[in-house]
Amino acid sequence: MPDKPEALATAHRNAQRMGWILCGLWPGVLAALLLGGVVRPGTNRVEGVYQQLGYLFTGLVFLSAAWVWWRSGRVLGELKTLPQGQRPAVVFRECLLYAVVFETSSLCGLIYWSLVGPHAARHAWGFLLLTPMLFLALVPGLDRWRKAAEG
Repeated sequence: MPDKPEALATAHRNAQRMGWILCGLWPGVLAALLLGGVVRPGTNRVEGVYQQLGYLFTGLVFLSAAWVWWRSGRVLGELKTLPQGQRPAVVFRECLLYAVVFETSSLCGLIYWSLVGPHAARHAWGFLLLTPMLFLALVPGLDRWRKAAEG
C-alpha cells in the first residue's frame, strides 16, 4: 500500500516553514540587529587568535554542510524500509534538524561580528548569508523524499 502523499507533503511543508523561520527569518533579524547597532561591533583586528577563530568558524560551517549532505543521503536511502506511518515524522524531523544545524552559521557570524566587527565585516555577513543558502541547497525537496519513499 503506497504512502498517503498528503501526509508526506504536509510534514515536508511544515518542516520547510519552520526551517525558513530558522534559516531565513532569524538571520534577517540578526542582520537588522547588526545594522541597527544593537549588537556592537568588535574592535579586534583579524590576526592571531581572531584569525584562527574565523578559520575555525568557517570549518564548522562547512563541516555542518558536509554532515547534512551525508546524513540526508543516508536517511533518504533508508526511508523506504521504514513503516509508512513513520515516514512523515522522519521527513519532518530531518528537515528541522538540518535547519538547526545550519543555524550554527548565523551564530558564528554573530560571534565573529561581536569580536572583529568592521575589520572582517564581509566574513561575518557571509556567515549570516550562508544560513539560508545552505538550507535552500542541501535540504532535500519533497520530490526527493517521495522518490525515496517509493524506492
